[in-house]
Amino acid sequence: MYRGPFTPYEAAHLLRRAAARGRREETAQLAEMGLERAVEQLLRTPAPAPDPAIDDDPKANRGRIHRALVRHWFDHWLTTPTPAAERLVLFWSGHFVSEFQKVKLGRLIWEQNQTFRRLGPGSFPELLEAMARDPAMLVYLDNAKSRKEHPNENWARELMELFTLGEGHYTEADVKAAARAFTGWSVTSPRKARAEGRPITFEFRERWHDPAPKTFLGRTVRGGEEVLAVLGEEPQTYRFLAGKLLRFYLAPEPPRELVERAAEVLRLEGTYGLLRWLFTHEAFYAPEARNALVKSPVEYLIGLLYVGKPAPERALARALIGMGQVPFQPPNVAGWPGGRAWLGDAALLVRLNLLPALLEEDADLSVFMDGAEDAYAAVLPEGQML
Repeated sequence: MYRGPFTPYEAAHLLRRAAARGRREETAQLAEMGLERAVEQLLRTPAPAPDPAIDDDPKANRGRIHRALVRHWFDHWLTTPTPAAERLVLFWSGHFVSEFQKVKLGRLIWEQNQTFRRLGPGSFPELLEAMARDPAMLVYLDNAKSRKEHPNENWARELMELFTLGEGHYTEADVKAAARAFTGWSVTSPRKARAEGRPITFEFRERWHDPAPKTFLGRTVRGGEEVLAVLGEEPQTYRFLAGKLLRFYLAPEPPRELVERAAEVLRLEGTYGLLRWLFTHEAFYAPEARNALVKSPVEYLIGLLYVGKPAPERALARALIGMGQVPFQPPNVAGWPGGRAWLGDAALLVRLNLLPALLEEDADLSVFMDGAEDAYAAVLPEGQML
């Protein structure tokens, strides 16, 4: 537990890491609350996000739909009373990735975003089960077409390598067994859904399913639910996730003992439980933890837009492309590489060119970066750090 002073200086660090946005008066309010109440305030139940008005007609302009989805999410992040929930949504969208270009339907992509907001703060097994039934995920990783005659291994492989255990903690036989277990986990036919005027949802196709017993991680399973249950009980699942969460919220290389403790907290108390533990831990406020993370392009823009001027939708899209992070369109199933990879010469130039377009001279950058006295400070290296 952190026992040091909790002044606006510490509150700015907490707000920057938890929410990626803030102003001077907000840090003063949090400091006045004291650390524990401030953390509870930031981690209260996420405010619901309204659904966007989008046209999923196959003939609609998909680029326009994609830009509208990004703007809609940004508008919510910039106005919600629970911005910490949105930074966690960003984490989950880089963990359980889906690509708009392949999924094609904006409604499915947004429903996935809503699932991260609704279930992301809580129990990981509950979120994992929702993702296994998520239409965007089933389409993106090809499980929607997986049949017992030809099981598709994409979802099964990424389920273990990227979403739960991590590389080296399963075998090819486990991948094949999981792929067979998830045969028949599909979605409503888009054409049928349009004809009947109903949404595309998860659909279990029993005729496609392989019901025979399989050996998965040394256990006998038949269906996908049992695979998920096994993964939800594996200590390695929580170790792997805790490491990713600490790299997202604390430091690029968190101490092993912190990862082990975080894994236990995550297993027992869920994701917000882990964040509550981390945000009140002495390691979070240590000098070496400040300015230890590079802002992603999304975090950089959110921080600037919150204290600066609004950006037109197309300008926002161009900036995100130039900086290398387009929401709902990761480069591959592993998501964005992050870290120093965000600061290549071309991407850094885009960041710096945004400053005069988005900031007034008297912009309040006290949360955006350490040591900011005025807008001119944003060109300093600290402006790129979280």
